[in-house]
Amino acid sequence: MFNQLSKKLVALAMLSVPLLVPLQASASTATQLSTLELRGTADLRYLFWDVYSAALYTGGEAYQADQFPQVLSLTYKRDIEAQELVDATREQWQKQKLVLDNAEQWLRQLVQLWPDIQKGNQLILVVDRDKQSRFYFRPDPGAEVKSALSEAELKTSARFLGAINDRAFGPAFLAIWLSEKTTEPKLREQLIGKR
Repeated sequence: MFNQLSKKLVALAMLSVPLLVPLQASASTATQLSTLELRGTADLRYLFWDVYSAALYTGGEAYQADQFPQVLSLTYKRDIEAQELVDATREQWQKQKLVLDNAEQWLRQLVQLWPDIQKGNQLILVVDRDKQSRFYFRPDPGAEVKSALSEAELKTSARFLGAINDRAFGPAFLAIWLSEKTTEPKLREQLIGKR
């Protein structure tokens, strides 16, 4: 029973995780990403559990919410079932009171492709200039956070999971971490380079 409770608490703390959606566009035909610079990193810890390490990559000199491309990578420090991540995504959107016409459709898509996460796995969300969203998965990303990242590198080091072409999705998903309404404002400040 404790194990079940701990899984639920961690899932609720997740602040959601990169969505894995049925393939709607191929990574090879999408607008390719230039090399982006590391903006910031942060660790999420809930009670006595380490949940994940996050890294945000952007272009330009400073983070700007409405400027794309942006890449968010999450390296997990716990095993988490896919359904728990999808549920946590829904919960975070509700907590931020986001009005998202397609949220349930996106969440249904996630359930289809989202893998169960094991400790050490990494999920990466790429939102390109056209606000098209692509997801990648690395079973073992290594210990080092790189100072720059390109999609060409992702294609050789990670598995392409799928894409969402709805321009509203990427900003809504990133809002879980990057919106001023986030439930983790300190984590946001670290990710956008303010701390």
